[in-house]
Amino acid sequence: MDEALHQRAAAGVRPKAYNNRYGRVNAMRTKQLGSSGLEVPVVSVGCWSFGGGAEDYWGQQDQGDVNALVDMALDLGVNYFDTAYGYNEGNSERSLGEALKGKRQRALICDKTPVQANAQLFEDKLVEALKRLQTDYVDVLMIHWPVQDQELLATNLLALDSACKKGYVRFAGVSNFGIKTMELARELGVKVVANEFAYSLLSRGPELNVVPYCQQHGIGITSYMSLMQGVLTGKYDSIEDIPPRRRRTVQFDGLKNPLVGQAHATPPAEDEVMEVLRVLKRLAPECRMSVSQLALAWCLDKPAMATAIVGCRNTSQLLENMQAADAALDAGVVAELDRASQGVLDKMGGTLDIFGRDRIW
Repeated sequence: MDEALHQRAAAGVRPKAYNNRYGRVNAMRTKQLGSSGLEVPVVSVGCWSFGGGAEDYWGQQDQGDVNALVDMALDLGVNYFDTAYGYNEGNSERSLGEALKGKRQRALICDKTPVQANAQLFEDKLVEALKRLQTDYVDVLMIHWPVQDQELLATNLLALDSACKKGYVRFAGVSNFGIKTMELARELGVKVVANEFAYSLLSRGPELNVVPYCQQHGIGITSYMSLMQGVLTGKYDSIEDIPPRRRRTVQFDGLKNPLVGQAHATPPAEDEVMEVLRVLKRLAPECRMSVSQLALAWCLDKPAMATAIVGCRNTSQLLENMQAADAALDAGVVAELDRASQGVLDKMGGTLDIFGRDRIW
């Protein structure tokens, strides 16, 4: 592996504001990712839609749009790309690898693996993922979700540590881990530099315990679903307007959703969700921002947040997200959004698995 290449990728050099083919764009702010030394953009690119076909979760995704998006992102300092083995059956990785041809040294790739049956399979699946990405290493590899089998989880954590030592992976991370599973990694001597979990105005549960633990142990926080898969973009005026696929989480009444069909362990918070949306829509024009930019800016305002992973399908969505990184929210606005979302937090408590499957411990 080329160490000089690694050093360039790790440098996280912040570009200056400049005029280019995209117009005048401000420099992307960066933060250090935990104890890794990596400087990551505060807004990064979620790649779940990449490589998608008509029947996949986000539908058809044109490779030309992916290429243009990745090209622009790199030019503007948004160099952290988050994918996973399971996104579109590996096609997300293939699409990202295609878009990064000749540009790998400028990018930071975070990939996520499901728990594997044994250490050899862990390594075999990682090698397959690297081939899909057309690279010989990833910057961060995360275990995507923990499992209740502690021995099996320990086997995977040690396999992840081994992959780091062999040069397949630069830094170990975890995704959707609670305190007990992070403690397991620490007891095994596995240095975890980042934990990725759902965090937004509608899912503040990690604030109660997980965020303080990560801060105490130098574990960087990366968020997904910062816009709740579009719910926080301002395009829905009622709960009924939100598509069933976007209402599968614990904030919504599972009994009213044909894709869920059962009650979640915590009571739904639909009235509280609508209150958050009402406040966002009222404040956004005052802040000269779109609703989605304001919701994302609130997330980025939290000191513990290293980067918010936001799905992008094209360059216009990327630029929209980047503008949130420029925002300096008034303390009064942050406080009002905190108050507006407190009702959802009170209903959900410390819930971490917002899909209600109780996988996080």
